[in-house]
Amino acid sequence: MNKKIFFLLLFIPIITFSQVQQDFYVQDVETIEYLTLSFCVDNEGKTNSVTIIPENTSYKNNEFIQQVIKYRKGIEYSPNSKLRNNCYESTFNFINHNLKDKKLTSSECQKGNEFRKGRFIYKNSRYSDFIIIRRKNIQIEKNKDEKYTYKIEWLSPCHYTLTYHKVSEKKYEYLIGEIIDVKIIDILKDGKYIYKSNLLDRTILTGMIEKLN
Repeated sequence: MNKKIFFLLLFIPIITFSQVQQDFYVQDVETIEYLTLSFCVDNEGKTNSVTIIPENTSYKNNEFIQQVIKYRKGIEYSPNSKLRNNCYESTFNFINHNLKDKKLTSSECQKGNEFRKGRFIYKNSRYSDFIIIRRKNIQIEKNKDEKYTYKIEWLSPCHYTLTYHKVSEKKYEYLIGEIIDVKIIDILKDGKYIYKSNLLDRTILTGMIEKLN
């Protein structure tokens, strides 16, 4: 029997960039693995030229990868979309199915206090060059070209919000003042945690962060 991964938006031909399904729950990964694709949008809003970016891809199941490529190729945008006539990168997350409804108990949640301050990195290879600096009320994310500053507010040891305060690129200025809601859903033994983030109820992602010091 051929295995298939479930696409929530498979039957919606015209969607916005933020509606593309990026999280898939599978049984063949320990925590989270990643697939990064390059794709272009033509003048009519149709997706073409979908290719894998190997250096930013850690997921190995070719059958599921081909399903995602087919899904990505089938996505169309509005004929007047600003995304037309350009190329982009998009990362898809393959997440252990046990994490789908994972929640920490009250005692497990207390371990989240160790992540309130320090230096961190994203385990997503696409963003591995970003350093996260977290202080009492401020979080800074930067690499050699970009820098983002957020106000961080902890609602509990495993729940915090990030409010965009400063961005280095003009195209992201519309995000200033917007809030990302982040819940820590699992804490691993090696200084990593799994989080689920929600921006504007449109961009909901699961990822992994590692504390460096």
